[in-house]
Amino acid sequence: MQLLRDELREYYAEFRSDKVAGVPAPVRQIWAGIVVAMNDFAASNPDCHPSLMKAQLHHEIAERFQPVIFPHSPFFFEMGMRFSENWGCPYPTDRMPAAWLFNRNLPLIDEKPEREFLQPFNLHGEENRIGLWNVYGASGFDSDHHSIGYTKLLRVGINGILQEIVERMANPVTPHQLANLQAMEMSCRAVLRVAERFNETARVQLLLATDPQVCKFLNMIIDATERVPALPPRTFHEGLAMMWFLREVTASMEAIGISVVGHIDRLLYPLYRADIDAGRLTEDEARDLLARWMMPNDIKFHVDDSSWPETSTCMELGGCDENGDVVWNDLTRLIIETHHAHKFFNPKLNCRYSANSPQEYLDLISETILDGHNHFALLNDDILIPACVRAGKTIGEARLYVNGGCQETIVEGVEHSAGAYYYFNMSRVLDICLRPLDHLPAKMSAESSALLPKPITADNFEEFYGDFIRIFKQLVATGAGWMAEIGKEQWKLHPCPFFSTTLSGCIDNGMDYTQGGAKYNPSGISLVGLGTLVDSLFAIKKAVYEDKKLTLDELRQCLTDNWVGHEDMRRYLKELPKFGHGDEGIDNFAADFAKEIAEFVRTIPSERGGKFQPGFFVYYAFEWFAPFVRALPDGRQAGDLLSQGVTPHRATAPDSLTDVFHSLSHIDFRDYSGNCVLDVQLPTGSELPVNTLSAVIRTFAALGGPTLQLNYTSVDELKDAQLHPDEHRDLVVRISGLSAHFVCLQKYVQDEIISRALMSV
Repeated sequence: MQLLRDELREYYAEFRSDKVAGVPAPVRQIWAGIVVAMNDFAASNPDCHPSLMKAQLHHEIAERFQPVIFPHSPFFFEMGMRFSENWGCPYPTDRMPAAWLFNRNLPLIDEKPEREFLQPFNLHGEENRIGLWNVYGASGFDSDHHSIGYTKLLRVGINGILQEIVERMANPVTPHQLANLQAMEMSCRAVLRVAERFNETARVQLLLATDPQVCKFLNMIIDATERVPALPPRTFHEGLAMMWFLREVTASMEAIGISVVGHIDRLLYPLYRADIDAGRLTEDEARDLLARWMMPNDIKFHVDDSSWPETSTCMELGGCDENGDVVWNDLTRLIIETHHAHKFFNPKLNCRYSANSPQEYLDLISETILDGHNHFALLNDDILIPACVRAGKTIGEARLYVNGGCQETIVEGVEHSAGAYYYFNMSRVLDICLRPLDHLPAKMSAESSALLPKPITADNFEEFYGDFIRIFKQLVATGAGWMAEIGKEQWKLHPCPFFSTTLSGCIDNGMDYTQGGAKYNPSGISLVGLGTLVDSLFAIKKAVYEDKKLTLDELRQCLTDNWVGHEDMRRYLKELPKFGHGDEGIDNFAADFAKEIAEFVRTIPSERGGKFQPGFFVYYAFEWFAPFVRALPDGRQAGDLLSQGVTPHRATAPDSLTDVFHSLSHIDFRDYSGNCVLDVQLPTGSELPVNTLSAVIRTFAALGGPTLQLNYTSVDELKDAQLHPDEHRDLVVRISGLSAHFVCLQKYVQDEIISRALMSV
């Protein structure tokens, strides 16, 4: 195992994004050859359909790349077509040949003026940022958070997809449909050519190999590539190999972020069981295969020294199958135990469960977390399956949901949900509704400036709240409309013919997924700062309109002064009921707000002909958005952190998780198919029994919580790690949708994690 680790480290050290050269010279020459070939092709075929242009790019990549086989791995996947920390997204565009078409056409998108207000939130504080709308991705389209249709591919193989394409082309098609279908066929054959070239390379290397283990692994690769991905896998090894190959090759050829490596224990357990029963595989051999299968991702992303090791690589476990039967088996157990034993970070452990999940399953998760393995997202089937059904999917489809990137919900094989690229700063809306902006962005047109509201004046709270909700909806829809308009051009900019074949609907419709070819085409709106907003609105309701402690104008002055000189009033406001503390009044208020916003978001059209779906999924936007938001009525000062996901604001921590769960039970999270996340830092002052934590996890599901992330860390240890990092190299923390070595994080992130509220269980 160490030999493989060393081989991976040596190779990926040359592909680090922070290296000046970026990639080795021989690889750069291959990349340059692909670009030259495509430039010549485009010059000779100026009217070529975008999908066919992308398929030609796939052909060039498949013929020119140099297969990389690691001697001590039985898997084949590395094409040398990306820098190491890339999981497929086309950024930077000059560091990935598959982004050639995207890079060539991106200026067509960049010319749109509204993009000035949809810039990434990590650029906060610049003069041309408003801090309301932030979009991940240069084109206004989510090029990340994708899931291949693994279930279909493992059932029919690429040969089955090719047959489906041929049958569709035999029926009437428009020229546009024909071009798309021809591109799909060409791209499928390019993927098969990639597998064939791995086979050829393995055969050559086998002639020179002398190490018995290396020879064994090369023979395994040769045998596997004779069958997969053209045909369905027959063995556990072939299944693992096919899934990782599909994920890596699709990312390398399509230049999209394939964030899901599949629902492993559902899809591969029959193969695992058959191998065990036939004597072809032992449990120890399966553990070894799993370890070698999981290992590359951590090393590619340099998790041992990265300050933000985002890999967007998720593995789904548990839950149920399409018939509703529970998925909990020996393979589930082996995966979690192997992940833990090797201290892996990736693939991320996205564990589906329900209030009725097997006790053994929950105990294994709890035991692993309590041992400091802070790598879990716990996803409640009792909420997320009905949420997917409420969003229009069938019950059978909904039961196959996965979560990609972090916890964003994707119904595998029928959609790209675009779940985490539009972040909306809810608290900033209230900020602007109370006081004018201190300055307008320099590039903001008069037309765009007119979108910003004037401060609200109202004689009662119902009037104030009505005006706020109207403005809120207008601003949410404005950002969504801009993105939909930009995103409609994506099929010309960045079609993905191979990926499209894996989604139900694209072949039948003869359309790329970027143009709405899939069966379902939702996009997501990630709503940031729920607790902060609810606490502030409730403070206005109580302090201004009910208790009449101050007028709205006096409140504005307090906010303008950032509470300086108004300490008594701030103290009074901070002591008012807060979301997450079990107070019926504010919890019902939060539930009514959440329901109204969800109903509205679901009416907004997306760029691909579907609708937007809401979520209180925030990644790290609660910190990145914070500098934009000035003082608020809940007593928050300018620049302070916003609340995280559906977690109560940390400034006034609830007494217990019971109160938090009770508060969340008021909200119908089945309205939020984009998913919502509760992050909890568990206390470590006394030993927490496994069965107690399992009961907490089960109770969360029973009370209607959506997704739970737990950090089991000691604040004292975190503080000591800041002072003595060399003594805490193995300390791992869950940040949001990713985990990291605490001592590698930037200090502001470390401070944020230390500041998270501690609640009793």
